[in-house]
Amino acid sequence: MRRTTASLSSILGVALTLAGIVAPAVARTTGKESIQGTIVASSKAGTRTVVSSMIVASGAFAGVGRDLEIASRPGDPQNANRDDLVFSRGRMHLLGTSRPPKISVNRQTCAITARVKQTATIQGGTGRFRHASGMFTGTLRAWGVAARNADGTCSRQVAFLLEVDVFSMHGTLSL
Repeated sequence: MRRTTASLSSILGVALTLAGIVAPAVARTTGKESIQGTIVASSKAGTRTVVSSMIVASGAFAGVGRDLEIASRPGDPQNANRDDLVFSRGRMHLLGTSRPPKISVNRQTCAITARVKQTATIQGGTGRFRHASGMFTGTLRAWGVAARNADGTCSRQVAFLLEVDVFSMHGTLSL
């Protein structure tokens, strides 16, 4: 009986020690978060292709990564967009909705500027972010060059020949 009690005491001691080590790893972190980013895209080949992107997160999570645009899912509203915020320790799944943009067109050069107010939610992810959640509001500013129609007017039917998007979001993040 004494041997069993000693063994149980040893096992309990090891279990409590391991629990103390593991607990901080699964503890949730919640706090203010800020995410800024830039996306550069081209449509020279006829379809929009992201050439480069960079995002910087600070607050509850701090890191540098990239933005990966994801196709909309069936049932997503017309004003919704999906992105994965990709960091070295995983991805955060982001679902954003946009208000109607404020657009300005230079008809001589087909240079276009736009400003869009957005709201976004983080809906899980991979790796460190598999249980992530968050709510954000922000602004996207876009600069682009539109293709020309056969009559010389600026096309609104095809993606920009070149596009640069700069966005900034602020809110809360829980990991």
